[in-house]
Amino acid sequence: MPVRSTVRFTDAYIKSLKPATTRYDLYDANLAGFGIRISPSGTKSWIALSRNMERKTRITLGRYPQMPLASARQRAMNALLEMADGEFKRTNSFQNFEHALEDWYKKDQSKNKSFLQVKKAMELHVRPHLKDFKLSNVEKRDIIKIIDRIAIRTPTQANRVQAFITRFFNWCVSRDLLAISPANGITKAKTETSRDRVLTKDELTTVYNATFKMPYPFGPLFRILTCTAQRLNEVAGCKWSEIDLVAQKWDLPRDRSKNKASHVIHLSRPVLEELNQLMCSAQNELIFTTTGRSPVSGFSKAKKQLDTISGVTDWRLHDLRRTFATVATETLGYEPVVVDRTLNHLNGSVKGIAAVYQKGQYLDKRKAVLDAWANYVQCPS
Repeated sequence: MPVRSTVRFTDAYIKSLKPATTRYDLYDANLAGFGIRISPSGTKSWIALSRNMERKTRITLGRYPQMPLASARQRAMNALLEMADGEFKRTNSFQNFEHALEDWYKKDQSKNKSFLQVKKAMELHVRPHLKDFKLSNVEKRDIIKIIDRIAIRTPTQANRVQAFITRFFNWCVSRDLLAISPANGITKAKTETSRDRVLTKDELTTVYNATFKMPYPFGPLFRILTCTAQRLNEVAGCKWSEIDLVAQKWDLPRDRSKNKASHVIHLSRPVLEELNQLMCSAQNELIFTTTGRSPVSGFSKAKKQLDTISGVTDWRLHDLRRTFATVATETLGYEPVVVDRTLNHLNGSVKGIAAVYQKGQYLDKRKAVLDAWANYVQCPS
């Protein structure tokens, strides 16, 4: 039989409880086995306790005030009935965060187009920090810590992870696993602007396909810009002498590199196809030119035309590099150091003099990531 107490729980009474030097439990007079545990730190946790055949079972239902008295009493009533019927073991195992997460993947997310992106983000950023939690013990502050940790490096990614966490806990509430979502009321890490914009998969593919409706020089330029993930001025100023179609590489000299570091860029299949077509009609050393004397310009006007054709707005051409970096690490699973080297970043994961010596390193992985990226760009969702 459940234990009994003579304390009658009310909102005012629960609110008035103070911590002691040691943890203590109190039980409700109106519902046998329903109680609250007060820790020395002041944390108040709802509990349910049952004894059957000399065996004692105690579970944590949630924390006060995140879970109000009425919700906790109803949750306790259900749990005590399940324990009395011998069904609690199944239900209680599901209250573990990891069990709930796996069930969410299977029952709610697996058929979504964004499932792989969601799962990678949750496995990388969330599971390691909440894996040992009971579902009902996760608090808002636990989620804020996760979001803040990501926001230091990538505010945009922090907002996406926050959206995934919110989606998960809302599902838990809808399945009656929680009375209230601990993710409610958390503000975004940072308001997203075009400066930290990451295009979605659908946006990226739509923009890429729209470039085929644009003639030379901007149509092929934008496609090569997308697939190589290099800087706009470096692509626009590219010369045939820098291109080796047989070796499938582009040697960017240091005098044309923004950071004054020479760079080797792998040419993926769609880039090779573009360059082969352009070579058939090439009349200048410059690949993209309208004058024959200087690299093409007028990007703002061309970008507006691309926005009109694609219907995708509020982004900059430089956001293609940020999108590549995000997708390459979060979705395609490549190491940040490989992504940094592919982008010719010398102030990222590889710094200082080490960057000079690592100029030729990771070539195979850099080829692989650009091939995977080109496939990602071209394949429909």
